[in-house]
Amino acid sequence: MGMRIAEDIRSEAAELIDHRVRGLWKPNDADRQTAVALYRFLETGLPLSGEQIRSALAHPQPAAPASAGLVGLLRATAGLLDDAHAADGPAGRDAVDHVCLLLDSLALSRPGGR
Repeated sequence: MGMRIAEDIRSEAAELIDHRVRGLWKPNDADRQTAVALYRFLETGLPLSGEQIRSALAHPQPAAPASAGLVGLLRATAGLLDDAHAADGPAGRDAVDHVCLLLDSLALSRPGGR
């Protein structure tokens, strides 16, 4: 794992945020539930961990599974967080910040797109 992975995660998170804002990506219930689970964890003030992300992804999904893009992004983020050296670097922190911004916006969104 290296900076390249962190940059990819950051750009994917930024792209998902952008697509959501422009209405190109409509998060489903599973996306929101996963985001809410992680958002609640973040509210405890603990840093996000790979284990925490994997446990949120392991939760039983509603009828429709979470979007592949979100799941892939979160799996990559979990891998990055498992590598403390990469995660603590500036690129790693920036990537995780972007993922957290995405999670915040999903967790705070209303079902049905509004």
